[in-house]
Amino acid sequence: MRANFVLSGVVTGVRRNLTMTIALVLSTAIALAFVAAAILADKEIRNFKHDYESKLNVSLYLCPKPIQGAADKTDPCKARFTDAEKNSLKAKLDADPHVTKATFISEAEAVARFRKTQPTRVAQNVSVGELPASFTVHLRDIGKDYAAFVQTYQGLPGVSGTTNESDVLKRLLNIIDGVRLASITIAVVVLIASVLLIANTIQVAAAQRKNETSIMRLVGASRWMTELPFMLETIVASLVGGLISIALIWLGKHYVLDNIFKVQVQNGVIPNLGINDVLVAGGLGLLAGIAVSALTAFATLRLYVKL
Repeated sequence: MRANFVLSGVVTGVRRNLTMTIALVLSTAIALAFVAAAILADKEIRNFKHDYESKLNVSLYLCPKPIQGAADKTDPCKARFTDAEKNSLKAKLDADPHVTKATFISEAEAVARFRKTQPTRVAQNVSVGELPASFTVHLRDIGKDYAAFVQTYQGLPGVSGTTNESDVLKRLLNIIDGVRLASITIAVVVLIASVLLIANTIQVAAAQRKNETSIMRLVGASRWMTELPFMLETIVASLVGGLISIALIWLGKHYVLDNIFKVQVQNGVIPNLGINDVLVAGGLGLLAGIAVSALTAFATLRLYVKL
């Protein structure tokens, strides 16, 4: 009997405040979607660090064939590297105590690797000779040894320059971290709006049903019994919004990783996120949303509404 009474109160409240309930569902869905996006961004950062921190290399680029009419006075390369220069660099790298491994990447292999990480329409426009040959060098401690490595090898014959993959990775991680911070900021703003909307919805609903709740108290109903329908209304709205947010983040993941970065994900350049990651992030956001809505409803009923 009590359960039927509480449920009928919930249905009545939702029907009377349908537009506010829809607004609450949508705002909750948006807030929880950004919460889940922040969780997924953090997961992606941890995946990147796990996959790449122990595999970071330094690339030592060799001089390519000069392009006629495009001479640059600041370019250290005046001609394509020779086999003697390549062999000399290889011997020096093998004897370097800071180097654990050095692998030569030819111009043809550089193009082949590039084509694996790029869409077909981009890869078709790159031919052998447009990307320089290089040595992929693994240092014992890339953080401590890179500066000395650059000083040692930068000015040698046949060398055009060096790049540190840790810098590239840091920039990429910074971008993802920026997405995470933006998601958290937006989630907090929308969540605050949702909390205010919950408080207003409850106050309006309580005012509409003031006579009903007064009669219930006169016949012996506890305060919990009169408050429970209002709390359940907000919890149900948050539950529906949470389920919508899971669908939203799945669509977002599908659009970003399965379409925009499809080739990079397929080739293992960018770690993928599975459906389990989406469900875990969405589930955590859903539980957080239900907890916040329940606490907000309880605080509003106790502090601002007299039943």
